[in-house]
Amino acid sequence: MGRYLYNAIFYQLIIFLRIKQAVFFTLIFPVFLFIIFGNIWGKSDIWYVEFIFFGVLAMTVTSDGLYAIGPVIKEYYANGLIKYLNKMPQSVLTHFVGLIMSRIFVLVSIFLVLAITAFLVFGYVVTLTKILAGLLLIVLGLFIFSFMGLALSFANIKHKNDKGIIGFVYYIFLFTSDAFYPVGEFNSTIKMIGNLLPLNPLLQIAREGTFSLFILAFWLIFPVCVFYYFYKKSDITR
Repeated sequence: MGRYLYNAIFYQLIIFLRIKQAVFFTLIFPVFLFIIFGNIWGKSDIWYVEFIFFGVLAMTVTSDGLYAIGPVIKEYYANGLIKYLNKMPQSVLTHFVGLIMSRIFVLVSIFLVLAITAFLVFGYVVTLTKILAGLLLIVLGLFIFSFMGLALSFANIKHKNDKGIIGFVYYIFLFTSDAFYPVGEFNSTIKMIGNLLPLNPLLQIAREGTFSLFILAFWLIFPVCVFYYFYKKSDITR
């Protein structure tokens, strides 16, 4: 299984690198945003450099989880590719694990690129504690948003284009969160909404080392249950 898993990860990475739009929005655009926002507000306040560093990382994890796993796995079922994968030597599960591991590899890579950029451009050094917090953000965030993307995709299984609803959910998460600026300090309603959604608790883990156990546990369980419900309800031949 080890060789098959390695091949699945490598295959998914090759596919990712061949999609220029995906490479831009996952690897280049986050660095661009980090430099722009960091130069606007972080030159005179190193606190904001760390703030936007994890904000951009969380934004990338959210986008990758919602767009790069759920819709892809839906297409495997909707287009009948799952039947082809079932006939291959490795199991379908190996292929899906390879897909998820490839996304973790990409997100850890952008984490590293952001850390190098933070040091070279702003003189900010990511400590070991913050590295561990960032990796936890990546793992938990990818789990939550991947299952959320799966739930949204399988809820809309008969329609080929589900990027509209995923995009709507993505921007709700992003603009009610403290990813780019502590908007909750200026609007109590947005603060309440943002703290109930999953992005702010993940940001709190990375920035403060604290989190709401109840909220985080809810978002670790709820999307899985919703996805399982729609998966069982779908009438796609497996």
